[in-house]
Amino acid sequence: MQLTYLGHAGYCVETPDVTVVMDPWLSSEGAFDSAWFQFPRNHDLAPLVLDKLADPKKERFVYISHEHQDHFDLGFLSRLNSSDLTFIVPRFQRAALRSAIDGLRPKKLIACGHGERVLIPGGEVTLYLEDSGLNRDSAILLRLGGESFLNLNDCKLFDELSRIVKDEGSASVFSCQFSGATWHPVCYDYSPQEYAEISRRKAASKFETVARAIETVRPRIYLPSAGPPCFLDPMLMHLNFERSNVFPRAPQFLDYLERRLGNSSTRALEMMPGDTLNVSSGEWRAQGVERPSEENLKEYLTCYAARYAYLFSERQRKPLLLELEALLERLSRELECKLSKLTLSERVDVPLYFGFSDADAPKIRIDFLNRAVEQVAAISGNDFYTLEAPTWQVARVLDGHLTWEEFALTFRMRLNRRPDVYQTLIQGFLIMEPEDMNWFCARLLDIEQRRKRTVVEAGGMRYSIDRYCPHGGGDLTQGWPEDGRYWVCPRHRWQFDLEKAGQCLTSNTSIDAVSLESDP
Repeated sequence: MQLTYLGHAGYCVETPDVTVVMDPWLSSEGAFDSAWFQFPRNHDLAPLVLDKLADPKKERFVYISHEHQDHFDLGFLSRLNSSDLTFIVPRFQRAALRSAIDGLRPKKLIACGHGERVLIPGGEVTLYLEDSGLNRDSAILLRLGGESFLNLNDCKLFDELSRIVKDEGSASVFSCQFSGATWHPVCYDYSPQEYAEISRRKAASKFETVARAIETVRPRIYLPSAGPPCFLDPMLMHLNFERSNVFPRAPQFLDYLERRLGNSSTRALEMMPGDTLNVSSGEWRAQGVERPSEENLKEYLTCYAARYAYLFSERQRKPLLLELEALLERLSRELECKLSKLTLSERVDVPLYFGFSDADAPKIRIDFLNRAVEQVAAISGNDFYTLEAPTWQVARVLDGHLTWEEFALTFRMRLNRRPDVYQTLIQGFLIMEPEDMNWFCARLLDIEQRRKRTVVEAGGMRYSIDRYCPHGGGDLTQGWPEDGRYWVCPRHRWQFDLEKAGQCLTSNTSIDAVSLESDP
């Protein structure tokens, strides 16, 4: 089995009989309305991948893990001769990914459920799905030529890894995301000190989660992937150079792994786009052209950004009054549609204010308790959630160029919340499409109704707790204690205070923790 790293979360895996390409993100204008760009540049690999997927002597497969644009690059996929290719995708409740790929008219489209296997020449593919509404992703286990590659990419099924290893054995190669990719705290209004501390905690937590995953999988080789991207828009450029944020680069993580895993037999490699790895022999060839380092990062990104200045300069035009009024009306209707389908809206006790950051205009107030949407002049009260974004970026969503989740990943907005507590339903309301709201609410109710419990130990005390995390249904038997009193969910690293009846440190929820006898 030979593996070629394509950059970000992209891989090309080959044997003499088969080529499997995973999540190729190769388009030259980035993702999420050009908010994210590949780091390092990998656009020169597009011809290589096109050639490999045009080789008639091999069976050729393309796996797409989920619909985020840094994994599902429809622009690049449209350049393929899909009539010769078999696409393998997860069978999510939301059918958008399957529908888009079906539109490419592939030779075959295989949609897999959680744990389903697909036989391919000389091996097999197994997909593992996370489909909780707020998180929709998949992982792939590829067996070829007597070797195995477990690619978790962004998928947070860390609580499933021990079962996967028990059923399938250790992987030859393991790859997963080690860096962040959400708008908290990136887009939130915090003081510099608060921002740095939240970022530090989140990055450290992610590092520890991946280190534990490596210990569970016990691969011969670990490959950091799926981030971070770089940000070339002048609005976002500062994110590349912050001393502390949720986008640590691979050298930082590899330094941590060296300290954390000590004498582990796992070999960790930082591959650059175009580098190849012979999985059987372990031979790694540094063939990639783009090889930036921490020392030349600023120069590298400055030159990279200069190529795309034209993309951003034309977006600064102020909207005309009539355009602004029309946009407010369209946005109000969209938010009303969302609210009408959020069946658990009565659980949200703070209003959401949606405004424009580049125009003097009324704000739209969403009153979840009373199911009302109205335009107001200003924020009232001390408890609220706010979001402000550029008019042109909101228009891109309303015009159908971006989904609401893709809008969130542009990072071109500012948010504030008082109190500073995560609210699952507001998050879902903001990032999900209207047609997905009902299923999302039903999924939350399903998690709440799970009655299984488990016993955990922290600080010498035993506690009976709910087995499943109320956020995404993560299996808490696979979690771990921290600081003698907190239990950590392995999927999204939420902490629950066992000494305070399982209250979550992140959100206004809990896992009903009951203290048992102290160990003798």
